[in-house]
Amino acid sequence: MTRLPELYVIGAPKSGTTSLAGWLADHPQITFSVPKEPFYWASDYPGMRSHYGFDTRARYAALFASAPEGTMLAEGSTTYLYSERAVPDILAAVPGARFVVALRNPVDLLISWHRTQLVSLNESEADFATAWRRSVAGGMPDTTPLDPKLVDYPRVGRLGAAVERLLAQAPRDRVHVVLLEELSADPEQAWRALADFAGIAADPLPSFDVRNASTKAARFTAVRRITHRPPRLLAGPLRALRQWSRTTSLPAVAALKRRMWRAATLPSVRPEVRAEVAAYLASDVALLSERLGTDLSRWATVPSG
Repeated sequence: MTRLPELYVIGAPKSGTTSLAGWLADHPQITFSVPKEPFYWASDYPGMRSHYGFDTRARYAALFASAPEGTMLAEGSTTYLYSERAVPDILAAVPGARFVVALRNPVDLLISWHRTQLVSLNESEADFATAWRRSVAGGMPDTTPLDPKLVDYPRVGRLGAAVERLLAQAPRDRVHVVLLEELSADPEQAWRALADFAGIAADPLPSFDVRNASTKAARFTAVRRITHRPPRLLAGPLRALRQWSRTTSLPAVAALKRRMWRAATLPSVRPEVRAEVAAYLASDVALLSERLGTDLSRWATVPSG
């Protein structure tokens, strides 16, 4: 019988999901998917599913085919928080599924997310303020994103709307919320709460090193474009090569992958732009506060950083 994941780290992006997934993946009671984000259940993001190669149940299930008996299966696709289909379809297939949601100040999230979309070749505008205002006006970048929703920055920033939809789809006791600021301030406490929610042992503690910081850029732009936006005839072989590179333990491959990136400075955004985005999202932050029963008004009035 095909086993499917029981635990899903579903977003929000750039809010600590890579750390949470890494902690879980290091745990002996968990088998976490490689890649972290297969995107299978987000059928309303077909370009993402096709690009990463997990657009059929057979391909998706194969990620977990060698999982040791008795381990809990898990994955971490951040599009699921925004997808209208993912959570209902997961619960139809896995009625006891549980969902982990990481959240942060949406202004900080969007600044980091915009940079990620540049690296992912979904975005062409390097200036965050320009990209934000274009998106608010309904415009698109001068490139073809894997899905237009990825560069709909107001939609990505509306965490309140996303959480409200999630809580209408899944029982509240099957949703675990982690705030990035709390995770950063006390990672051990965040881990212990996550382990308790997942039903696994909290000890030994995982490494709490920072993971997936927004401090890198492609060293070779042309190579990046060929490997991640290849011509149709090369798409299948290069997708298979990317997946093999994620799973192999060969030191030479790890060294080559490190060579493909260069250090980059963190994005800097003017205070007035941050205030503009915060004001736009203030009502959604109020909605999120209401749905979680937590005062998050600081996110709407004093953007961090």
